[in-house]
Amino acid sequence: MTADLSIAKPNPDSTFILQHLFTAILCVDEALTVTWLNAQAEQLLAVSSGRLRGQSILTLLAPDEFMLKDSFIINNREDKTCALTERFSQAKHYQQPFIDHDHLIHTQLNGGLTLSVDYSVTPVIDEQQSYFIIEMWGKDRQSRISEEQRQQQQYSVARHMLRSVAHEIKNPLAGIRGAAQLLQRQFIKFNEFSAIVNENLNVADENNLKKNAAKLRSYTDIIISETDRLTQLIGQLLGSHQLPNWQMLNIHEPLEHVLALIIHQYPDVVLQRDYDLSLPELCADKDQLIQVFLNLMNNACESMTEFEQTLQQKASTISSQLSSDIAQKHSDINDNYQPKLHIQTRVVFQHTIGSLQHKQVLQITITDNGSGIDDALIGQIFFPMVTNRAAGTGLGLSIVQDIISRHHGMIDVISKQAQGFSGSFKSHYQHNQTRFTLYLPFSQPSADR
Repeated sequence: MTADLSIAKPNPDSTFILQHLFTAILCVDEALTVTWLNAQAEQLLAVSSGRLRGQSILTLLAPDEFMLKDSFIINNREDKTCALTERFSQAKHYQQPFIDHDHLIHTQLNGGLTLSVDYSVTPVIDEQQSYFIIEMWGKDRQSRISEEQRQQQQYSVARHMLRSVAHEIKNPLAGIRGAAQLLQRQFIKFNEFSAIVNENLNVADENNLKKNAAKLRSYTDIIISETDRLTQLIGQLLGSHQLPNWQMLNIHEPLEHVLALIIHQYPDVVLQRDYDLSLPELCADKDQLIQVFLNLMNNACESMTEFEQTLQQKASTISSQLSSDIAQKHSDINDNYQPKLHIQTRVVFQHTIGSLQHKQVLQITITDNGSGIDDALIGQIFFPMVTNRAAGTGLGLSIVQDIISRHHGMIDVISKQAQGFSGSFKSHYQHNQTRFTLYLPFSQPSADR
């Protein structure tokens, strides 16, 4: 009876299983047309299922060969340009799988994104119809995960070291401030006593005594103000010890709260919103997310403002050196520069953060067209005390990274920076772009307890 029940138990649907694999799977018919792909394939290739279905697999794996076949330029199947088509044909004929390593995918279906993958092709026959099952493994993804884990360990070590040093500095600072305050009070008592004892001093001596007292008090004021500044800096290094206030929220609420502040502070910046309004609610600390977005957007707007000033200064210098016609042309190009802040929200499927694979995570991208980040700093930008701005403390992005880590998420940055002003202004600023990408899980393990 038990055996009969176990036999009667239905097997899981194959499509359901394929959708939950970590491997990217594509199904291709004998005409080499993509008929189906799983969510991991959409994530790896950065293209939707609806857009890829019905396309030839050659558009992904061999676009040059697809263009030649499509235009009937080459009809010889033995030609090297049709090598992949021939490999599919041989695989079908002999029912023999094949594998290709370190293959570069570059297609306009995903906006020209270049991917390095290993893939296998397995011919199958189902209900007398021939198909190919293609499995793909993203090499870029594996290296990205390894690099992110390495950087996360480095950030954790750096934060731990700085917090240890900050704790050691914090107590002596309190002692220095207290001693300066006591010294200041003694100066006040000494001045009052001197005024009583030296009542018969002439005007000149009395003025000198007051000047010396004021000078000594200014020294103690400097000591107190500097220790206060260092104490505030230490507080930023130590970070908040308050546990996150987990709550369910719409991610667009903290975003719009910060954007309202940005609009008033930087009225010349053009805001471009690209929201996915169907996003589910997120479990997060609203106040901490506001701090994250405020830091990132404020940095972006300051970068664009500084870059615009640099363009204006360069235009002014060139105008003084060139003829009026050429100078006017440079001035017109400079006037065309428009600082733009682009905010995008999306759902990303089958994304790995640290050692955890999430079925779906929230992706927020913040993009600006400012001066960009120097290549020498891009890998260290989230470390404390690292900044590319003269007036920066180097703590803002470190705090951002710390908050995102508490939310079990990750943050990434890419920056395209034009090299110098050797070309035209237009070519210089049109290619500048800095993009911060945040990934946040929709639920928090500590909030579920």
